[in-house]
Amino acid sequence: MPVQCVVDGKNVIGECCFQDPRDGSVLWTDIESCKIYRIAGGQVTEYVLPGRAGFVLPLRDTGFVVGFSKQVTTTDSEFQNFRRIADIEPELGCTRINDAAVDPFGGVVFGTYDETPHPEKGFIGSVYRLSSNGEFRRLFGDVAVSNGMDFSPDGSVMYFADSKEGTIRRFHVGDHDFSDFRELEPLAAPTAAPGKPDGGCVDSQGNYWSARVWGHCAVRFSPQGDVNAKIDLPIKGPTCVALGGSDLKTLYITSLRTNHSAEDLASMPMSGGLFAAPVDIPGITQRQCSLPG
Repeated sequence: MPVQCVVDGKNVIGECCFQDPRDGSVLWTDIESCKIYRIAGGQVTEYVLPGRAGFVLPLRDTGFVVGFSKQVTTTDSEFQNFRRIADIEPELGCTRINDAAVDPFGGVVFGTYDETPHPEKGFIGSVYRLSSNGEFRRLFGDVAVSNGMDFSPDGSVMYFADSKEGTIRRFHVGDHDFSDFRELEPLAAPTAAPGKPDGGCVDSQGNYWSARVWGHCAVRFSPQGDVNAKIDLPIKGPTCVALGGSDLKTLYITSLRTNHSAEDLASMPMSGGLFAAPVDIPGITQRQCSLPG
């Protein structure tokens, strides 16, 4: 599949891309540079943030929800004014918010990243859900690097990957309260594809695309866990994937430049760019958040 570098942004850690269903623009974050990027009609706009943002996702009508290191906020369409919705792990100095997805009921599921260099007692990150009525709930813990969150087309299954451990896990969602939330059999083992699983997204047939950080590729798993497509990339650190384009058959892929040697950057100069590749199965229109105003 041909790959194009759409924006050679040289992001330190590009992450959490999506296509906005309201105007067709594509947005993503650069966590370490404290920026959000938007591309529309070939023009790129950069928004400088007051802190690191692990995720950005669309609200139902206008504006966005943004996950800063220790706080979930809502903001306007130009990222100028921020309203606190919830504080996240304020007692833990070594964690920050990372990946997220809008759930089938308008809430947001997100996880944290344990930045402890050498934890002696296990990892302390967790995965949470903020519902559309403002209820805040911890779903599970023992997480190092929360990533790969998305939901099946019918909304019954949630996907998740801890990039450090490497398994792509599945959970039964249940009703709008997640009252029957429980773990199912995993989709894929750590060795199922090159690299480690980072961000992920589900297409309209229930396949799961996985950005394989340090693996130079993105791969697609069938609902049965078989690899049925692979996109090789001219970089080693893809971080997140999202399906967009006018027909939802373009795979957008963010990437990073951190943890690259000078030799890496010389041989892979587009590291940190936003890439795009055509695919044969369309995605699902991005879900929108319905958080309390």
